[in-house]
Amino acid sequence: MRIMVLVKANKDTEAGALPDERLLTEMGNYNEEPGKAGLILAMEGLHPGSKGARVRFSGAKRTVIDGIEIRQAFEAEGFGAAFTPELREQEERLRRKGGTE
Repeated sequence: MRIMVLVKANKDTEAGALPDERLLTEMGNYNEEPGKAGLILAMEGLHPGSKGARVRFSGAKRTVIDGIEIRQAFEAEGFGAAFTPELREQEERLRRKGGTE
C-alpha cells in the first residue's frame, strides 16, 4: 500500500510561511514509524499553491493557468536554520529505509 499525505493549505502556508524547528521535529518524529516500515517514498514539502500552475486537458489541447495542481517541492536548504543537522540526518535515514535515495 502507498499513500500520499497532504497538509491542507492555510493563510500562513499560502503566504509562504515556513515551519519552525519545533514543527519540523514533530513531522520528523511522526515519519519515523512509516519510514522504518519502508513506506516513505518522498518527504519534500510543497511551495504555496499561488506559485503553482494548473493544466487543463481537452483532447490534444493543453491550457496552463495559475493554480495549485503543479507545485515545486522544497529542497532541504529552503527550510533554513530550522532544519537542523539532526533533522537532516533523520530525513536521510528515513529516505534510505524507504528506498528513496
